[in-house]
Amino acid sequence: MQDQYIQKPVGDAGEDSACGEAPAPPEVSRVVTTGRKIATQETMARGESALNVDVETGEAISIHSDGKHIKITRHLIADSEANPGIALIDALAFSLIPPDDESYLWVIDQMRSFLDVENIVNRNGCFGFKHSARFGDGAGLIAWGGDSQRGRVYFSIQGKGCSMVEDWHGLADWLESHRAGIKRVDVAHDDFDGANVSILWAVQQYEGGGFNAGGRQPSHGIFGDWLSGEDSTKGRTVGIGNRQSGKYCRIYEKGKEQGDGSSPWVRAEVEWRGKDRVIPYDVLRQPGNYLAGAYPCFEFLSTLQSRIKTVAKGGQIAYEKAVENARMLSGRLVNLMLQVHGGDAFAVAECLRRDGIPARVEPYSYHLIRNPELIEIEPNGSKQG
Repeated sequence: MQDQYIQKPVGDAGEDSACGEAPAPPEVSRVVTTGRKIATQETMARGESALNVDVETGEAISIHSDGKHIKITRHLIADSEANPGIALIDALAFSLIPPDDESYLWVIDQMRSFLDVENIVNRNGCFGFKHSARFGDGAGLIAWGGDSQRGRVYFSIQGKGCSMVEDWHGLADWLESHRAGIKRVDVAHDDFDGANVSILWAVQQYEGGGFNAGGRQPSHGIFGDWLSGEDSTKGRTVGIGNRQSGKYCRIYEKGKEQGDGSSPWVRAEVEWRGKDRVIPYDVLRQPGNYLAGAYPCFEFLSTLQSRIKTVAKGGQIAYEKAVENARMLSGRLVNLMLQVHGGDAFAVAECLRRDGIPARVEPYSYHLIRNPELIEIEPNGSKQG
């Protein structure tokens, strides 16, 4: 999501800054407990844990001490009664140390069992790693090298890469078997008709305490074309929480963000980061349970999600917008060229054709190239509807 009002990082799935740039120093998140169960000096001296609640994120926290240092860890909450299929994984980042005598190449080879890791382009080092490379024309990133990393390899996939993964259970099993640490995960729910999840609904839920998961109203922000209200064609976003706490929710008008000013499509997504937090492997197996457990207002969600339906919807909007832009920029030239070439449309197309996919359509290209029928057009070439 590249528009500023979405406020979602345009770098890789695990960090905020682009490769080659030093990430900004993180703010220290203040953890406040409710007093449900407070660790005593005696229990902490014995290294025992006590569960409390972080009132900023609503998550359970454990407090552990080795006698010298105190460590606070947040834990994601899952709603066991929710349907796991009401959410999709939209971003994933993890790190691990390959087996002895193996390197980042082993990670790439292993990940090819789950998604296409092709078109690898080497980049400068980033996120404290000496080397990095992007793959799949925006599908993801891998980083490795550097004495301070001690052999650790970092791997992340974004929305396009996540759409390639069909066996999330298998990927979760692989991560668990190799003791990989999940550094970031985003889970998303799409309401294509805006019938249940909308900007108005998000505002009402916030005002009514629907995002109050920990005893205190979380912070919020609004971004985008709010002055136009419901007539907005560019889209609006409601952000819940503080990204520095490692848990952040966005509800935004996805269809309008993609370029369809009349689209009712709204997306709700929650982002978790692994700093001072345990992100369980089960979030990949049961994303709907963790979305429903993130905030009380998500408990009612029941519409099952379909990756192909999301790709088809987004790809349709992106394709139509790209065609509209091309018509505005080059339509008159095409008209002239047809006259010059005696009406030979093929000759005109050959003159104008370039390799590659428009940047707007690129996030959906993996599926659209393989299934062009996902794009629906009228017999005369105009868009549906």
